[in-house]
Amino acid sequence: MTKYTPLSVQNELTSKVHAFHDRAKAAKESYYAARKEVLDNDRLSPGAQHEDIARLTEKVADQLKGILEEQQRYVDGLKASIEKQLRGNQPADANSIMLRRDAADRVRKLTDEKEALTVLADAIHNGDDTLQHAIGHVGRQKAWLNVRDAYQAAQPETADIAMALAYVEDATSDVGYRMGNSMAYSQPTE
Repeated sequence: MTKYTPLSVQNELTSKVHAFHDRAKAAKESYYAARKEVLDNDRLSPGAQHEDIARLTEKVADQLKGILEEQQRYVDGLKASIEKQLRGNQPADANSIMLRRDAADRVRKLTDEKEALTVLADAIHNGDDTLQHAIGHVGRQKAWLNVRDAYQAAQPETADIAMALAYVEDATSDVGYRMGNSMAYSQPTE
């Protein structure tokens, strides 16, 4: 299993996303070249040209959709791998499973960041790692930055991997990422 660090995740994610975007660009360039061939073909009637271009457009749309879906599967898989590393090896005995389930149930009932910080402080004080992990997980999911930071301070051995996960979550949900995907996977224009 790959040991993730914030820097390795940043480099890998950036490289992979650029590679996906490059594939999308190549698909569009191929479309434009094929479209030009159709338009330059004097043997085709305007109707036949229109049909051929429609087929090319449908083909490139499917290619772009497939590349985008592949990129999303990669991002989802990366997040899952990092989360698995963050959780570490968890005991599979019935008691441990019940403790994790009870902690998750309790944390689901938290309604705001302040309440989560209070429960996290209690868990830290009582040495309840299971509850701390559950609160840290929900803090990341709900973007409660103070909870995330408090959890990382309480669990310093998970700080790097938690930062790596936070990077992936932030980088794949910010405006720049969405705009980059929008441009990379937009339909070719006439």
